[in-house]
Amino acid sequence: MKKIYIIQMHTKTIPSRFIKLFTRYKYSHIAISFDKSCNVIYSVGRKKYNTILDAGFVEDYKYGEFFKKFKDTSCRIYELNVTNEQYNKLKEKIIYIRDHEELFKYDYFGLIFRYFKLPIIFKNKYVCSYLIAKLLEESGIYKFPKEVHFIEPKDFEKIKNITEIYKGNFLLYK
Repeated sequence: MKKIYIIQMHTKTIPSRFIKLFTRYKYSHIAISFDKSCNVIYSVGRKKYNTILDAGFVEDYKYGEFFKKFKDTSCRIYELNVTNEQYNKLKEKIIYIRDHEELFKYDYFGLIFRYFKLPIIFKNKYVCSYLIAKLLEESGIYKFPKEVHFIEPKDFEKIKNITEIYKGNFLLYK
């Protein structure tokens, strides 16, 4: 058995405040990590901390540029046991996306479509919760009770056998 880590976050950026306003949920972002310290996390979001226009798949570092700028990021971190096969499959998928990151973009319109429950999806365009949910399903880790493009950050806390291990400021998590 191996462990993966699901991170619900609220960065307090303007886009995250906008998302929080519409979802009415404390956390507006989802990321995933393979290490308990969550020093490296994967998601879909802004590639540069000073603009939301360049967004897509990101590999962020806890002590990198983004979290230096948004140091008040609150989070809830969950631990999930997975089989070696599921872990390896998930890791393969993330490595593939990372190696072809120019193909994976942020789905700005998708935020609106999801709010109105419109099942409109575009190839290789994602919001954070959609990408992470899709990766979990494709790796055989968890099958969500609704279509993955409608998954929201709050849906991750309902995953069977998930354990909350931390709640607080992301940079204070060890």
